[in-house]
Amino acid sequence: MTVHDLAAALPRIPDLRSLCRSIAVAEAVLKPGAYRYHSFDANWSETEEVFSTRNGSGDEFDIVFSPAGAYIRGFDHESPMSPYADDAVWPGVLDSVPETFRAYVEDPRSSTTACPW
Repeated sequence: MTVHDLAAALPRIPDLRSLCRSIAVAEAVLKPGAYRYHSFDANWSETEEVFSTRNGSGDEFDIVFSPAGAYIRGFDHESPMSPYADDAVWPGVLDSVPETFRAYVEDPRSSTTACPW
């Protein structure tokens, strides 16, 4: 399954947002403290919310919900596409990201091995 197949199988954006919130809230209740895997920031910016997952082993993904849609950034630290091998995102991964999501692509805090929107 490719990242594009996975993205096509996701629920509609409002349903995905609701599911992400539910996962983060359930984990906050069941696992209070700093070592949670999932979080949801409803105030990430004035117009955007973000759901984040960190597995504690270096893999992570974020889903940014914005008025323009949803942008997903994933990172697999063991992937041959990992930018830690040569400090560059794998060719083609970010090439066709729409302008409306370009600011997320250029965020220096994020490493990327997959990027559907």
